[in-house]
Amino acid sequence: MSLTLRGAAALVRPDGLPYEPDEALLTYHRDLLAPYGIEVDEDLLKQSRNIGFRELAEELMDRCPSPFGPPDLLILAYALPDRYPVKTVTTRLNALFGGRSHSFALSEQGLQAPFTALRVADAYTRSGRKSSLALFVCEQTTLPYRDPLVHDTPLLDSGVLLYFDTDTDTDTDTRSGFRFTATRAAGADVPLGDLLADHRAALPPGPTLLVVGPWPADDQLSGVDLPVHRCQPGGYCTSVWLDLARHHEEWATRYANLVLCDTDPRTGRSQLAVLSSAGAPERREARL
Repeated sequence: MSLTLRGAAALVRPDGLPYEPDEALLTYHRDLLAPYGIEVDEDLLKQSRNIGFRELAEELMDRCPSPFGPPDLLILAYALPDRYPVKTVTTRLNALFGGRSHSFALSEQGLQAPFTALRVADAYTRSGRKSSLALFVCEQTTLPYRDPLVHDTPLLDSGVLLYFDTDTDTDTDTRSGFRFTATRAAGADVPLGDLLADHRAALPPGPTLLVVGPWPADDQLSGVDLPVHRCQPGGYCTSVWLDLARHHEEWATRYANLVLCDTDPRTGRSQLAVLSSAGAPERREARL
């Protein structure tokens, strides 16, 4: 059984919500940042969009075009902290789905978090459980301090919802073209080009599209003999997943495999994930 993509939604919020002063939250941030010599910048908060993970995730649920039931797994993956870090968004989302999901968040990994989420869900599935996954990838830019990555890029408030299941019913298979196959990670001393070259032989047969985030340098792709879709700047951990949500149905008519990859600008570590046609025979050995 493999996790197969059944529905997806992408969201970018260029607008904002009014700033609402919260003294308890400001005190929390001051206590958290003071040991590092960082002062809370309330003026920066007032100038920010003030859209948090809850707002992003709930709108994604409304936007997802394919209706689905409560997932067995509900994972929120993110690289930057939420606007309200003391609130548990996954518990809220679980309640909206009916309260029956195993729900948790993955963070403190940079843009690796969504790749890790797929590995966790895949391991859960390979334990013999027929399962489903609602994967939220969220990014918000309202911070109480200046972060060069956020404010100089600049990053956008964005989110993705990807719904996978292991249902092999013929009728549901027509709703998607890709199933999760593998992930790979590399150390900071391994260029993305080397990671891609090492994994090329493990790809299932058929036309393959390389979906590349905005962070890798162009010279990292020069030796890869594959068509490339380059994601637009503005996302840190959401970029390749935004374009997967937007284009997976179109790509399913043209490609047998997708290789999603990016390099974390903070750590230099590269990640890739492979999704293959749901109509092709499973290659269990391709799982890494």
